[in-house]
Amino acid sequence: MVDASRSDRRFQRIAVGLAVENGLHDGYEDKILNELYENPTSEKITKTYRRMISSNVQRERVIALWLELGLFQEPTTFPDTTELLRRIREIEAILYSLLGQAALSIAQPLNNWLNYIANAGESINTGFWMDAKVYMSGAVESADETLAKVGLADPKMLCDLDILRSETRRDYEELLKASFRLRLPEDVLNQILVVQEQLIGILRRLINDGNHKDGELLLFLADRLTIAERLLLQEKPDLHNAVESLTQAINNIEKHIPTFQDEPIRRRNERALQELKEIREKLKTPFSES
Repeated sequence: MVDASRSDRRFQRIAVGLAVENGLHDGYEDKILNELYENPTSEKITKTYRRMISSNVQRERVIALWLELGLFQEPTTFPDTTELLRRIREIEAILYSLLGQAALSIAQPLNNWLNYIANAGESINTGFWMDAKVYMSGAVESADETLAKVGLADPKMLCDLDILRSETRRDYEELLKASFRLRLPEDVLNQILVVQEQLIGILRRLINDGNHKDGELLLFLADRLTIAERLLLQEKPDLHNAVESLTQAINNIEKHIPTFQDEPIRRRNERALQELKEIREKLKTPFSES
């Protein structure tokens, strides 16, 4: 299969869509980002990326990390994985030890810091580098929050945490220097787009619709579609399991529809069911026919 060009509008839309999804998962929508998704260009992606990566708002910086996938970049470079993972595991171990000694006032942000560090290490260990960047961004934010709440009455804790914050920021900045290129076969772009469009629509329903009578179903559909999308985003797309994930979504929505007494909700989910079936058929189409 031939890799898609970064100037292909479909590739650009997928990259922006990943950023939109990340924001929606966090309950955040950005008007400019939504407009960019509808009409992506290299220049607009670069401009939006620069605005968000320099933002004081942590979730906007995280969105920028996903937008980075749509930029023209040098070939993928990786840090020294063994050394980086060793340092992160060491930070994790010390944070865990300090958590048992921490005052109640810093317990929550310190625990968040620990969880972000642990998840970043696991992501690096399994090769999910973009996830590692996102987790390390959260770790830096939690580290700042923790230090802001440490009282001067505990100078040793303050000193230890300040050192760990510096080390957390150092490792995050090392990850930021690495460019992780999104490589997608040209023949699979259309399949990814139809899954992604449906996923974004469901995530928007989750955060914009005040009626949560079908909230549990929507969460399940979002989960299955996210899995299908991830399977298609692999360098060797796993079409079989992506179809299986959609089939699980279809079976679940078919089971729920008869239970909805609210007519608008039932009709809405009937439309979603039909759309999911159409998407599944498109995924069954051989790549050569896309």
